Amino acid sequence: MEAVEEYKPELKGILPREEYFRLTRTDKSIPMQLLKNFSDIPEDAAGDMFGQIYEYFLGNFAMAEGQGGGEFFTPRSVVRLMVEIIEPHRGTVFDPACGSGGMFVQSAKFIDRHRHELTNGNGDLFVYGQEKTLETVKLAKMNLAVNGLRGDIQQTNTYYEDPFESFGRFDYVLTNPP
Repeated sequence: MEAVEEYKPELKGILPREEYFRLTRTDKSIPMQLLKNFSDIPEDAAGDMFGQIYEYFLGNFAMAEGQGGGEFFTPRSVVRLMVEIIEPHRGTVFDPACGSGGMFVQSAKFIDRHRHELTNGNGDLFVYGQEKTLETVKLAKMNLAVNGLRGDIQQTNTYYEDPFESFGRFDYVLTNPP
């Protein structure tokens, strides 16, 4: 984890060190099992394979854990449709209830799918997000790092706080509000 934080400084203090130590204290074979699972990934795998693996686990975690606390995971198909409608291809994207950052990831994928159509410096995106739950903020920050996105995610309650002074500031607002 220290090597990851050195390579990606924006993850400093975000990675789940306590959970890792808690799990490995009770079962020392977990890291080996995890590496064994990842060893089957072909070396020539195309695309963002680790990003897809991360999204899979994130989706299962959100479905299993989040809804009990009133938090809901927006299915990827719905997010992709929303992104295709607003076409965020440059500038800034804001999600005032960003959860794990899925809207941002789909925005980046939209740019990748349409890169050949984009000209005049389009395709440069910076994302801003707010989320009330610290653990979910950490997931969103990891999601940005895994998917090569630049952005600022803050732990705030959108109903009461506006740390980005957002009125009229962003090129796109993309959200599934609470």
